[in-house]
Amino acid sequence: MGPNLLAQALINQPRQDACQKLAVQGTFGFQLELSGDLPAVAFEEAPRVLALSVDGGVSVELTFLPHPATTVERLQQVLAPQVRGAVGHFDGLSPDGDALLGWAYRRGQAIGQSIEVWLHSAGLPPVTLRCDRYRPGMGAEGYPEHCGFQIELQQLPPAWDGQEVQVYFDVDGQIPLPGAGLVWLPGSGSALAPAEAQLMHPTSGSPYTASMANAPVELQQSWQALEQFRQFLDGLEAQVCRAEEAQQLVRECQALEAGRPPRKRDRLLRMLGLRV
Repeated sequence: MGPNLLAQALINQPRQDACQKLAVQGTFGFQLELSGDLPAVAFEEAPRVLALSVDGGVSVELTFLPHPATTVERLQQVLAPQVRGAVGHFDGLSPDGDALLGWAYRRGQAIGQSIEVWLHSAGLPPVTLRCDRYRPGMGAEGYPEHCGFQIELQQLPPAWDGQEVQVYFDVDGQIPLPGAGLVWLPGSGSALAPAEAQLMHPTSGSPYTASMANAPVELQQSWQALEQFRQFLDGLEAQVCRAEEAQQLVRECQALEAGRPPRKRDRLLRMLGLRV
């Protein structure tokens, strides 16, 4: 930004989409990590992302490919004082389907400090979520232990029932947390509980994590929609299985009742000739 270097990284990350686009194999990706220790001021000069050759002789200014004209605006959004240096993950619905949860914090934040993220849905005012809940396992990896957020669905107004929601780092809803993406909330009276969702961790060993993180945004959203539909089908299948098991139990009980020995009263009635 102007003469100031805010972050730098090597271009050495795998990006299959770039390889396919260029028809060349290589590691063309990079990841710039912004420190939370940057001054809490709004920079006046337009930010830029430059790619340099190994010897520094060639410099190329990078743009946001889907909408190049918005490159500066998007960079300014992630460099805003209330956002820069923030990391996190939106887990989506809890395994029992009663809450939304995830985690977020700002790099370099002091012990006892926490940040806020915002739950958004189209046409509804955003809901503030404080990231200060205990998150098991985070401390062992060097992350703040109290960086989780959670909101029970019953805490949301009725207008949120059945809506599509997402969690963002900013109140304007421009910078989403990675993870679950768009999530459909169950409508009022819904009887289906979602299948257990994977609660992502910063050091997740999933073989798909890197591939999904490096995929284009459109593919990530499509994958998330398919994953949510799969979870819905899993829940539906589980409910059908429970219904079939209940019917089988009823049939077994009826068969057992039909084959059990006559009660004493029945035998007495037969002896008296009052029952055939």
